[in-house]
Amino acid sequence: MNRRRKDDWDTRIVDLVTAYETGESTAFLDVEAYHDLIEYYQNEEQFEKALTVARLACEQYKFSTDFYVQQAQLLIYTNRHTQALEILELALTFAPGDFELNLLLAEAFIRTGKNQAGLARLAPYKLQASAEDLSEILLVESIAYERQGQYEHMFYALKAALEADLTNERALERVSLCTDFCRKHEEACGLYNKIIDEDPYNAYAWYYLGQALAYLRKSEDALEAYEYAFLADPDFEDAYLDFAELSFENHQPDKALETYNEMAERFGTDGDLLLRMGSCYHEMYQHETAIAYLEQAARIEPHNDEVIFKIGECYAAQEKWAVALSFFRKAIRMNGEDENYYQALAEAAFSVNDFDAAEKAYDVALDLAPDNSQLWLDLAWFYLEMLRPQDALRVLEEANETLYEAEIAYSYIACLLAGGQRQQALAKLAEVLLDYYPEHTYLFDWQPLLRNDAEVNAVISLYRPEV
Repeated sequence: MNRRRKDDWDTRIVDLVTAYETGESTAFLDVEAYHDLIEYYQNEEQFEKALTVARLACEQYKFSTDFYVQQAQLLIYTNRHTQALEILELALTFAPGDFELNLLLAEAFIRTGKNQAGLARLAPYKLQASAEDLSEILLVESIAYERQGQYEHMFYALKAALEADLTNERALERVSLCTDFCRKHEEACGLYNKIIDEDPYNAYAWYYLGQALAYLRKSEDALEAYEYAFLADPDFEDAYLDFAELSFENHQPDKALETYNEMAERFGTDGDLLLRMGSCYHEMYQHETAIAYLEQAARIEPHNDEVIFKIGECYAAQEKWAVALSFFRKAIRMNGEDENYYQALAEAAFSVNDFDAAEKAYDVALDLAPDNSQLWLDLAWFYLEMLRPQDALRVLEEANETLYEAEIAYSYIACLLAGGQRQQALAKLAEVLLDYYPEHTYLFDWQPLLRNDAEVNAVISLYRPEV
């Protein structure tokens, strides 16, 4: 159901709604007025009111299948499928061959778990259907596949539905949802491009193309698709948002910020948008400006822990560690389940020489996210800085039990060398080089002086792959 902005409704519709809601026009409304009221309430997402109007219309125009269709559609949309079945079966007593009623009945059957009954209802229409009707039949079939968890069959049914009728908006929306389940992003791109070739101003086709391209890590192409989406529909808020988010992820905070500013002008600001804008300024090293935006966000959403944490990050970036600490602690009081907050707290505490607090924060972070390799590495580095190489070794041995990764393996070797266990370190180095030769420079990140260590370089040379 398409949403329409309230200010798009003309005066006639507003007057009609006002008269209906004040009881001035409930005695008798013509067919067009009922349709207008139902459409208005649907687009304003006031579905109960839309249903009430549809029921009144069915009572007044007992043999108008259109109103039964609208009532059934609303019942299905609001997950009242059994009620929809009752309405449809009543309508079919006087219009048994009506295609739209039978199509909705099939969908209602499927949504109540009666797949075979639903598909059987569609069978008589399928062979002689027009392209548009066939598209709708295939769309309903896709719902049966979805309920059975057969997402690949669902995808191909929706693809066929769109190939039969490229203007089927509901099929387009559903195929975008289905694509993630069955990983058919390449095929989906071809389908979206086919729609765009026929309708270059189809904003949703551009938008879904952008999503598929982003999944395929074709970021620049995805950004172009998102941009075409909001150029085709300047009120397409999600397209702006995804464009900005992807720009930010691609380390283009200036481009993201420009888009967020455009969103603020077009849609207004809220706490989330101010947080995003502040994050852009933070990435651009304009930390004071970032803090100003984030403080605005905090005034709008005082209980948003992410905003408080981001303010702390801005102060940390300026090495104002004591202030950063206070914000990290506040964020943790608001949400004690985010390991990133404890990781930041540990760094800040270390920087003000509160080593006990730093160690405790690392421990909590690892309890929350034991599969986060960077946390294990940070804690090991902390122990090395504290001249506790044996504790660093213990941490990395524990990490290696579940996370066998190149940097963890080489950092373990660096810790062995730091602890004076040279022969064991060289033996371990030979073992790790077999699996991770290209990554051996991690060793020098941990111990730069090893670049000049003759024995270490000899072992590395011995295991250098032949060109």
